Amino acid sequence: MDKMTGPKARLDLALRLFGWEPHPTQRLWMLADNRVKVAACGRRWGKTEAAAVDVATYAIAVQGSVQMIVSPTYDQSRLIYDHIERMMTNQITTNREAKITKTPYPKILIGSSMIMARTADEDGRNLRGHSADRVIVDEAAYVRDAVVEEVISPMLADKNGQLVMISTPFGKNHFYRAFMQGAELQTVLPESTKQTGSREAECARDAGENRHPAHNNRCYCSFRFPSWENPHISREYIEFQRKVLTPRQFAVEYEAEFLDDQASVFPWDTIQSAVALGKQPYVSDEPWLVAGIDWARYSDYTAVVVIDAGAQPNRVVAMDRFHKLSWEAQLDRVAAFLDKHRASEVLTDQTSMGDPLLERLRNKIWERSTGTAVDGLVFTNTSKREIIDSLVIKLANQELAIPDDEQLIRELQYFEYELTTAGNIRMNARSGYTDDLVSALALAVWKGRRHFGSARFLTSGRKRQGVRG
Repeated sequence: MDKMTGPKARLDLALRLFGWEPHPTQRLWMLADNRVKVAACGRRWGKTEAAAVDVATYAIAVQGSVQMIVSPTYDQSRLIYDHIERMMTNQITTNREAKITKTPYPKILIGSSMIMARTADEDGRNLRGHSADRVIVDEAAYVRDAVVEEVISPMLADKNGQLVMISTPFGKNHFYRAFMQGAELQTVLPESTKQTGSREAECARDAGENRHPAHNNRCYCSFRFPSWENPHISREYIEFQRKVLTPRQFAVEYEAEFLDDQASVFPWDTIQSAVALGKQPYVSDEPWLVAGIDWARYSDYTAVVVIDAGAQPNRVVAMDRFHKLSWEAQLDRVAAFLDKHRASEVLTDQTSMGDPLLERLRNKIWERSTGTAVDGLVFTNTSKREIIDSLVIKLANQELAIPDDEQLIRELQYFEYELTTAGNIRMNARSGYTDDLVSALALAVWKGRRHFGSARFLTSGRKRQGVRG
């Protein structure tokens, strides 16, 4: 690519046309011109903005080019595309030249260049048959390996095109492998220009107007851009996220780190810490006993877990797990278990069969006159992730003590993130394992997440000796 259409020329064009100036690490990213560019980015680093400017200026500078923006979902693809469209329509010259098509797929023609947005859902069938000079894959770590290797890469073969992948990390898949191939570049650069951590900004300053010579003739180039490399993001915001997220979530989402056990929802060290807490003496001045129930329709077992949400840290005080019982026998057993362990509030999975079971359990409890308040929660991908994340945070902050129970520990250890074919994250047990106790524990933790002080009464109106409702 000559000086008139190269990265530096396109940065100058971005300033002249759109008044856009990159921050140092955005500049470093855009000056790289390798055939495969990979950036592991923290949230709010500025990848959408940088990608939009990059695509727009390339289309203008390299006439006749075809660029495809690809993401796991249509909405994700539209983030970069919509930014490009706004830039084009808000500038007098480009607004006059650009021709925008909304259906069946978003497309912008600027002169003889074309920009399209598509999804990589299912098997990438919407991408097959296309060729492109550049493909920009946003949230690339969430696109299936087969789609990248068997569909997207061949799109570039005819034109010896460029593959640009930007994403927060997720597992050690094709995105990780491409990142590691580019990371080999660090071994040939002087220490002052290695592209890791806070040195990205230094590298951008050192590079000045030109790419480092070691970038030339290299197929891959990779970068890791933590969120704080964006000088415009609030440091207070980042520190707040550090406090409210689990260490793993923060490392991935804001530090852009690839983690060895990233597929595991509960790191082994946090499980061990929770077990160690469970072996300490149990003292609770104001116990508040709440329970979670996961019924057996999604697996072979019904599980009930009671925790003391008034103790510091919270503590699992009782568990039950059983199978091969009729619904009536299950309800009797659960009601007796809740009464025995003086649970004041219960949250049960209300999905599908859980709805009638909820009412029947309430009737059983009413017959026993125990006054336990029972509520339900419908499991969706969003609601389940919310309650599991709450459990993750509890464990990470050492706010939950668990027993040294082999079944519970095994379920926690093999509870994993899974990437669906649609690019969504699902959390469930690894194939061959169950997650009944994990789900019941998460429901109990979610029910007990509030703390109203010492004068707590049961929602049913009954107050028990030594129990807070």
